[in-house]
Amino acid sequence: MVKNNFAEVGLGDPRRTRRLIQSAAQIAAHPEKPFTQIFDWPQLKGFYRLCDQEVATLKAIQTPHWNQTRQAMGQHPVVLILHDTTELDFTSHAALTDTGPIGDGHGRGFLQHNSLAVVPDPRQILGLAYQQIELRQEAPEHETASQRRSRERESRLWIRGIEATGRPPAGRCWVDVGDRGADIYDAMRASQDRGHDFLFRVAQDRQIWLDEQGEETGKLRAYACSLASQGQDRVEIPARGGRASRVAQVHLAASPVWIPAPTGTPRRGEQPRVAAWVIRIWEPNPPSGVESLEWILVTSVSTQTSVQIRERRDWYACRWMVEVFHDIEKNGCSEEDRRFETAARMTACVAILALVAVRIFQLRTALTSQPDASAAQVASADEIAVVKAWVEHRGRNRFTVRDFVRGVASLGGFLGRKGDGDPGVRTLWRGYQRLQDLLLGYQIQKANVGNR
Repeated sequence: MVKNNFAEVGLGDPRRTRRLIQSAAQIAAHPEKPFTQIFDWPQLKGFYRLCDQEVATLKAIQTPHWNQTRQAMGQHPVVLILHDTTELDFTSHAALTDTGPIGDGHGRGFLQHNSLAVVPDPRQILGLAYQQIELRQEAPEHETASQRRSRERESRLWIRGIEATGRPPAGRCWVDVGDRGADIYDAMRASQDRGHDFLFRVAQDRQIWLDEQGEETGKLRAYACSLASQGQDRVEIPARGGRASRVAQVHLAASPVWIPAPTGTPRRGEQPRVAAWVIRIWEPNPPSGVESLEWILVTSVSTQTSVQIRERRDWYACRWMVEVFHDIEKNGCSEEDRRFETAARMTACVAILALVAVRIFQLRTALTSQPDASAAQVASADEIAVVKAWVEHRGRNRFTVRDFVRGVASLGGFLGRKGDGDPGVRTLWRGYQRLQDLLLGYQIQKANVGNR
């Protein structure tokens, strides 16, 4: 994993690239630990010097990975690019300079915007197509409405993420997927300008045209709520924030609309109308005391039948995967616990940790996307040997991705009882960390045997 992601990184000196590969490999073995427990003192000094180099930017470190991800995207007929922004909270790290406001404005940290490429069926993580780390601009005191409009908005992160992924190969469908923050006319235009499609959750009750000539207009939300049901289905709602998981019985509806440029757009009448479909997925009879589910989505992908509505619903449901990725970054890789004194050094560190997070997420999704493939598709020969020994696999049968991933999960406490289902990300993460300890012992023993 480490060589694939970092071997082509250009940092102006091959020694820096070697240091990057060595450091990333050690971090990947124990991503949750403080660097003082991962490196000895000379190694730690070397890693800090690496992060202090002006050439060690987010773009320099991650560009080879972005290129590999985009190449993989071109091999699949449909790829979703999940865009989302999260906050990296360094409020307690007073020594860190050049941070910006987060949360309610009293916290300090960065904005991290991820563009995560996934295959929707079966769900598979291809990697980061792009990543941005930015400072939230502080609103000047007594800022006027005109000044606020001219100041660069955070919505620009979505547009940059869309533009940076480039154009898909002929015959391939790349769909930009976003929550309410992506519901921007300019983001829709950016997606179509790159040859992408889009699927965004509606935030703005904007004016729409109900026919291509604009002879009949309406408000988007009201129009969506007026649509007659085209069928029924189920939506699985995951547990979150103390909320129990459940299954919602929903109705489905969709209709074509045309979206004009918003009021205030320069030369508004000359701007193109975006042809789209509005989709409503709603729960008419939620359980007592439970908030009903309602998704109003807008997409450029033709959505006329109930089968197509269900597919778009499943595409949007994939959006939770980018939230899981954020959790792996923050809790599995402890991004917010790292300590550097400048934003540039912290950014270099986070750029490395993000790619480590991609690795563990890919391992988990491989369990469902390619369970019967050879374990060599996701693991090294030494990793396979260690897990085989742990699960007492005697080589009678082919060792598959399923065997390997469940074996790693058992190192993290997964029992694998009948009816247990597949292991969760956190269990797998704990197992992966323990695997690295066993792997080190195995490699030391193998080296000693070879030297006899």
